[in-house]
Amino acid sequence: MKRLSLLLLLAATGGLAQDSDQRRGSYQILQGFEVGYRLVSVAGSREMYRSSVNYSNGLRLLDGILRIHSRDGHGRFLDEITLTSSGAGGDPYQSSSLRLEKNRRYRYDLGFRMVSYHNQLAALSGGEHRANTERIFQSHDLTLFPQSRFQLLLGYDRNNQNGPALISENFDVRREEAFPRDRFFVFADQVRRLNNQWRAGVNLTAAGIAFSFLKGWDDYKEDTRHAVAGAVTTAGLLPRTLRRDDPVHGRTPFTRLNVHSDANRRFSVNGRLVYAEGERNFVLDENISSLNPLSGVAVTRQAFVLGRGQRIQGTGDLSLSWQPHRIWALSNTTSLHHTRITGDSAFVEMRTPASRGDPDRDEFFFSLLGIRILTNATDVNFRPTPRVGFYGGYHYAVRRVRSREGSVDVSGGPGDVPLYSLENTIHSGLAGVRLRPVTPFTAVFDVEHGRADRPFTPLSERRFHAETARAQWKRKAWLLTAGFRNFSNRNAAPPVLGILEGAVPSLHTHRSRQYSGSVAWTPPRRFALDAGYSRLELDTASGILNFPLPSSPLAAARRSFYVSRLHHGHATLRAEMHKRATLFAGYSIVKDNADRAGLRRPAAPFLPAYPTVGFDGTDLVTAYPLGYQSPQARLSIELRPKLSWNAGWQFYLYRERFSGLQNYRAHASYTSLRWAF
Repeated sequence: MKRLSLLLLLAATGGLAQDSDQRRGSYQILQGFEVGYRLVSVAGSREMYRSSVNYSNGLRLLDGILRIHSRDGHGRFLDEITLTSSGAGGDPYQSSSLRLEKNRRYRYDLGFRMVSYHNQLAALSGGEHRANTERIFQSHDLTLFPQSRFQLLLGYDRNNQNGPALISENFDVRREEAFPRDRFFVFADQVRRLNNQWRAGVNLTAAGIAFSFLKGWDDYKEDTRHAVAGAVTTAGLLPRTLRRDDPVHGRTPFTRLNVHSDANRRFSVNGRLVYAEGERNFVLDENISSLNPLSGVAVTRQAFVLGRGQRIQGTGDLSLSWQPHRIWALSNTTSLHHTRITGDSAFVEMRTPASRGDPDRDEFFFSLLGIRILTNATDVNFRPTPRVGFYGGYHYAVRRVRSREGSVDVSGGPGDVPLYSLENTIHSGLAGVRLRPVTPFTAVFDVEHGRADRPFTPLSERRFHAETARAQWKRKAWLLTAGFRNFSNRNAAPPVLGILEGAVPSLHTHRSRQYSGSVAWTPPRRFALDAGYSRLELDTASGILNFPLPSSPLAAARRSFYVSRLHHGHATLRAEMHKRATLFAGYSIVKDNADRAGLRRPAAPFLPAYPTVGFDGTDLVTAYPLGYQSPQARLSIELRPKLSWNAGWQFYLYRERFSGLQNYRAHASYTSLRWAF
């Protein structure tokens, strides 16, 4: 792929030396290339910079376009060629596209993207989660008879990911010091993932109704290799021996059908149907041994998983819209989604030698997971005058989850596992008003109130309400907006966690408040200004079970509070200082200042293992105070017609007030020449 990027770069450089004649026979030619050099300097955590920005020094094709089109729209073999490229030569995000089109005959679109992903953060498992992979995306779409009522569609996508990585795994082996619950083992991986998709379909328009049918096949393969890591930090462990293979292969055929009627009619119908039936084969063969530090005996853990799974997914939507009068509009949308996963999967784990209080064998079985979601939404709009409008709606959803999975002793079997079923129903109502007291000003206010009877998880909606207000003022070159939203949810322990009731303070509460405002000024000439500010206040409280003290591997029931006060501001300015000079300047800032004195200096025993947590002896209070700033500027000077010189600079400043391990600052600048002809 680097060779492909280099070829694109050389093609661009060669284009700069080409003749600037814009006409070749019956075709018009437009070309533009921006070639430049990036220069980057980083201080602080280079790993954090690489995981979030990852620009580096070097020559780049920053932007390029080649467009050839027929002047009369009747070329012999094609009427348009459009080639674009961005970031070629070494940027972490590179993209190219190609379009070939012959009017009334065909249209071909090619898309190419390459993403270089790097992550080696100290905050993830003590720095023992790392990745340095490259992901390549390709998409090919061919449309025959693109301007006609009947169109044929052909397509192919390819998604490929490769590269080294480091992962960790914790083994919950009861009372076995060779596999401690508060430590994890580190493995070196060679990631190998490949996804191919083929598709074919038709589009048909008749009697004001548009039909779209698509049939596709999705093929997935993962053959990641695992080995013992070379070295780890004090937080990780290296196994004595390791053998692990877990390939996954599968194919999913899918079908999609869309039906749309003319939206300008008084009555319209829109429908969608998606059906997929997939099958995957998987196996896990793992043998890992570790030394017991007390007895000096090597303990071996063997795990074996073998199975074949079938997944059936179906989704259907039907929307009906009716406008009996110019002041009335009614709509109803019904959706049904069903997922059913079946198969014969067994997990067997054996340990030798067996330790005290620990059986030497565990078995888990899975045979069924079914999820069915039915939703219906009825909405009404009433606008008696151009200045005032009302709207409201009733929304209904029912979700059923069925599962057969669990564990048995060595004498049992899959038939001993019972079938679990849970059904949850949500009712909600919405009411609002739109006001336009004067022509430039518009305001919208609405409220929503909802109830659920048996939520599936503690984070699910149960008793919730939301209030929203939005306002807009637009006059000539000015646009001002403001918004507010308040959301609150309160939920008790779901039935599936009933076994934990009494041990965990399971009441979950969530409240968020969002404030926003923006201003934009776009006069006809020379200047453009855009600025905005938003604030998010988030308070969440839940009961948790799996938060052990650093001095003890045992979990304890506590109540956890998460607090966030997130501020975000931005401003951009574009100014034509001279007929040959254009300046762009911008500034962005993100800041979370939810920290308190008790969080800046966490109380024992959570210091220093959990520096973001405050502990009052009973409850945990968590916040992640941080700040991010990024000013930038770009100056473009026209040296001569169709030739310009550009210079750009951007500064990155990242600060975590709870830990300084990932703080960094960086300057990223570039200079380039852009030639259009």
